[in-house]
Parts: sequence; structure tokens; C-alpha cells
Amino acid sequence: MEPNTLVCKLCGQAAAVHWQRRLTHEEADQALHAEQSRRDQAAALADPTMAAPDFGPMPNPQTYTITVCACPTHAIRLEFAALIHQATCTAPSADDLPGCNCTPEQPPAAEPEMAAAVALPDHWQPSA
Repeated sequence: MEPNTLVCKLCGQAAAVHWQRRLTHEEADQALHAEQSRRDQAAALADPTMAAPDFGPMPNPQTYTITVCACPTHAIRLEFAALIHQATCTAPSADDLPGCNCTPEQPPAAEPEMAAAVALPDHWQPSA
């Protein structure tokens, strides 16, 4: 999607912010159908003299997210926008702004910091 075609889910104005939510059951079914169609088409176009394509297992659509956009007027709070929302989240909903109607997922754990800085070899240092 072109950046200038992103619009607020609530009012259709130009989007200024976005966040992620999990797919609904219907969206997950559509994603699996699209993936199966892609695989079927690739298999149909494959060279019959070569080994059949191995696509591996079907992806888990429960790990997919969809982008939700909002204009400045209908944006949720920044701390909520930084998290992944449930599939049932109705944001942006005028009744819940600047919040939402779900409990977003917790962010991933922070990566551990290095205990101490490591000295790089002299030949790895930038030349002046």
C-alpha cells in the first residue's frame, strides 16, 4: 500500500499514526487461503522435471498482525500504540479514545545488556 493511501480506520482522513493488532478468525482464514493459493499456483508452475517444491508447514496466522491506522484526532495513546492489540480490539473507537477496549499484549522482554564493553582489535577501529 502506498504511504499516501493510508487512512484513518474511523473517519477516512489521512493517517498520522498506526499500531498492530492480531487477525480476526475471518482474516486468519483469508490469510491461510491466500497462502494455500500461492502454494498451489507455484506448484502448478513448477518444472515437472525437477523435484516438487517443498513449502514446509503452513504458517500460523495467530502470529500475524494487521496494521490499524488513525488520524491525529482518532489516535490512541502512544503507550498503547507501541503494543500488539487483540483481534477483538475496536480501536480507534470514539467511545474508547484515547484508549481501546482490549488489553494489549505485553512487549517482548528486553534484550540483556552486555556486562562490559569489549575492546575491538586495532584494525577494526575506523581510520581518521
